[in-house]
Amino acid sequence: MAIEDEHLTTHFGRIWPAHVEALTELLIQLRQQFDGDLDLMLVLAIIGTRTQPARQASTMTYSQFMANDRPVPAGRPINIQSVAACSGIARETVRRKVNKLENMGFITREANGNLLVTPQATSALTPSTEASLRYMAAMRKHYKD
Repeated sequence: MAIEDEHLTTHFGRIWPAHVEALTELLIQLRQQFDGDLDLMLVLAIIGTRTQPARQASTMTYSQFMANDRPVPAGRPINIQSVAACSGIARETVRRKVNKLENMGFITREANGNLLVTPQATSALTPSTEASLRYMAAMRKHYKD
Protein backbone atom coordinates (compact mmCIF):
# COMPACT_ATOMS: atom_id res chain seq x y z
CA MET A 1 0.00 0.00 0.00
CA ALA A 2 1.51 3.28 -1.08
CA ILE A 3 1.18 6.21 1.32
CA GLU A 4 0.71 9.33 -0.74
CA ASP A 5 0.98 11.85 2.08
CA GLU A 6 4.53 13.15 1.88
CA HIS A 7 4.31 14.95 5.21
CA LEU A 8 3.39 11.71 7.00
CA THR A 9 6.14 9.69 5.36
CA THR A 10 8.80 12.39 5.76
CA HIS A 11 8.01 13.05 9.43
CA PHE A 12 7.01 9.49 10.33
CA GLY A 13 9.53 9.25 13.19
CA ARG A 14 7.94 12.21 14.94
CA ILE A 15 4.27 11.55 14.10
CA TRP A 16 4.09 7.79 14.69
CA PRO A 17 5.18 7.83 18.38
CA ALA A 18 2.73 10.67 19.11
CA HIS A 19 -0.02 8.71 17.37
CA VAL A 20 0.69 5.54 19.35
CA GLU A 21 0.79 7.44 22.65
CA ALA A 22 -2.42 9.37 21.96
CA LEU A 23 -4.21 6.30 20.56
CA THR A 24 -3.20 4.28 23.61
CA GLU A 25 -4.67 6.94 25.90
CA LEU A 26 -7.87 6.96 23.83
CA LEU A 27 -8.17 3.17 23.92
CA ILE A 28 -7.61 3.13 27.69
CA GLN A 29 -10.41 5.68 28.13
CA LEU A 30 -12.72 3.72 25.83
CA ARG A 31 -11.91 0.45 27.58
CA GLN A 32 -12.74 2.02 30.95
CA GLN A 33 -15.94 3.60 29.63
CA PHE A 34 -17.12 0.25 28.24
CA ASP A 35 -16.01 -1.93 31.18
CA GLY A 36 -13.23 -3.54 29.15
CA ASP A 37 -15.50 -4.46 26.24
CA LEU A 38 -14.04 -2.78 23.15
CA ASP A 39 -16.33 -4.85 20.91
CA LEU A 40 -19.27 -3.15 22.64
CA MET A 41 -17.71 0.22 21.84
CA LEU A 42 -17.11 -0.85 18.24
CA VAL A 43 -20.74 -1.93 17.76
CA LEU A 44 -21.93 1.44 19.11
CA ALA A 45 -19.44 3.31 16.92
CA ILE A 46 -20.62 1.49 13.79
CA ILE A 47 -24.24 2.27 14.60
CA GLY A 48 -23.30 5.89 15.23
CA THR A 49 -21.38 6.33 12.00
CA ARG A 50 -24.24 4.89 10.00
CA THR A 51 -26.93 6.96 11.71
CA GLN A 52 -24.89 10.20 11.94
CA PRO A 53 -22.83 10.15 8.74
CA ALA A 54 -19.90 12.53 8.43
CA ARG A 55 -21.59 14.43 5.63
CA GLN A 56 -24.37 15.45 8.03
CA ALA A 57 -22.05 16.28 10.91
CA SER A 58 -19.50 18.25 8.89
CA THR A 59 -20.91 21.66 9.86
CA MET A 60 -21.79 20.69 13.43
CA THR A 61 -19.96 22.29 16.35
CA TYR A 62 -19.02 20.34 19.46
CA SER A 63 -21.76 22.15 21.40
CA GLN A 64 -24.34 21.21 18.78
CA PHE A 65 -23.17 17.59 18.86
CA MET A 66 -23.49 17.46 22.64
CA ALA A 67 -26.93 19.13 22.69
CA ASN A 68 -29.73 16.75 23.57
CA ASP A 69 -32.13 18.57 21.26
CA ARG A 70 -30.23 18.12 18.01
CA PRO A 71 -32.34 16.88 15.11
CA VAL A 72 -32.58 13.16 14.46
CA PRO A 73 -30.17 12.48 11.61
CA ALA A 74 -31.35 11.09 8.31
CA GLY A 75 -28.66 8.47 8.10
CA ARG A 76 -28.70 5.09 6.47
CA PRO A 77 -30.52 2.39 8.39
CA ILE A 78 -28.46 -0.28 10.10
CA ASN A 79 -29.49 -3.52 11.77
CA ILE A 80 -27.73 -6.34 13.60
CA GLN A 81 -26.83 -8.20 10.40
CA SER A 82 -25.29 -5.05 8.89
CA VAL A 83 -23.22 -4.41 12.03
CA ALA A 84 -21.98 -8.01 11.96
CA ALA A 85 -21.06 -7.78 8.28
CA CYS A 86 -19.27 -4.46 8.75
CA SER A 87 -17.36 -5.40 11.89
CA GLY A 88 -16.58 -9.05 11.33
CA ILE A 89 -18.08 -9.79 14.74
CA ALA A 90 -20.34 -12.85 14.81
CA ARG A 91 -24.03 -12.01 14.41
CA GLU A 92 -24.98 -13.63 17.73
CA THR A 93 -22.28 -11.63 19.52
CA VAL A 94 -23.53 -8.43 17.88
CA ARG A 95 -27.06 -9.31 19.01
CA ARG A 96 -25.85 -9.65 22.61
CA LYS A 97 -23.93 -6.35 22.38
CA VAL A 98 -26.99 -4.59 20.91
CA ASN A 99 -29.14 -5.94 23.76
CA LYS A 100 -26.61 -4.65 26.28
CA LEU A 101 -26.46 -1.23 24.58
CA GLU A 102 -30.28 -1.10 24.66
CA ASN A 103 -30.29 -1.96 28.37
CA MET A 104 -27.72 0.79 28.96
CA GLY A 105 -30.02 3.23 27.14
CA PHE A 106 -27.37 3.93 24.48
CA ILE A 107 -29.40 2.73 21.50
CA THR A 108 -32.98 2.17 20.54
CA ARG A 109 -34.36 -0.38 18.13
CA GLU A 110 -37.07 0.69 15.71
CA ALA A 111 -39.99 -1.63 14.92
CA ASN A 112 -38.27 -2.67 11.67
CA GLY A 113 -35.08 -3.65 13.55
CA ASN A 114 -33.03 -0.59 12.63
CA LEU A 115 -30.79 0.77 15.36
CA LEU A 116 -30.28 4.37 16.51
CA VAL A 117 -27.91 5.95 19.04
CA THR A 118 -29.71 7.86 21.80
CA PRO A 119 -28.93 11.29 23.27
CA GLN A 120 -28.26 9.44 26.54
CA ALA A 121 -25.27 7.75 24.89
CA THR A 122 -23.89 11.11 23.81
CA SER A 123 -24.19 12.45 27.34
CA ALA A 124 -22.85 9.36 29.11
CA LEU A 125 -19.90 9.06 26.74
CA THR A 126 -18.69 12.65 27.15
CA PRO A 127 -15.36 11.47 28.69
CA SER A 128 -14.71 9.26 25.66
CA THR A 129 -15.69 12.03 23.24
CA GLU A 130 -13.28 14.37 25.00
CA ALA A 131 -10.55 11.70 24.84
CA SER A 132 -11.20 11.49 21.09
CA LEU A 133 -10.82 15.26 20.82
CA ARG A 134 -7.51 15.10 22.70
CA TYR A 135 -6.34 12.40 20.27
CA MET A 136 -7.30 14.53 17.27
CA ALA A 137 -5.62 17.59 18.77
CA ALA A 138 -2.41 15.64 19.34
CA MET A 139 -2.45 14.42 15.76
CA ARG A 140 -3.14 17.91 14.40
CA LYS A 141 -0.22 19.32 16.42
CA HIS A 142 2.21 16.73 15.09
CA TYR A 143 0.85 16.80 11.58
CA LYS A 144 1.11 20.54 11.07
CA ASP A 145 4.67 20.83 12.46
